[in-house]
Amino acid sequence: MKTTDSKELISALEELEKERGISKEYMLESLENALVMAYKRNFDSAENVKVTMDKDTGEVHVYSVKEIVDEVEDQNLQISLEDAKNINKKLKLGDTVNIEIIPKNFGRIAARNGKANYSTKSKRS
Repeated sequence: MKTTDSKELISALEELEKERGISKEYMLESLENALVMAYKRNFDSAENVKVTMDKDTGEVHVYSVKEIVDEVEDQNLQISLEDAKNINKKLKLGDTVNIEIIPKNFGRIAARNGKANYSTKSKRS
């Protein structure tokens, strides 16, 4: 998501919080959950995916959450201790590590899914 779009999103959330009394943190959490669902649906991924949005800038990060193991059986869900140590020397077996991924066209796909979800909810109201 572009920086200007992100800033506009945060401004819109702040305005909704003032006008409707909906917590900005609640809306951010809902957006993060929607983005995880959009990622899984559009990238055919069963990975443990985590999405974070910065509450001040709106910057979005997508992570693959992997468990550190001796022997990798599923590359989507696990990472070897050796590879994990290359990320952070303090990591140990059984820990999890967030590996940032940058999915191609994810911002556009997420926006399209968000609009579709909003339209469906609006029609029900």
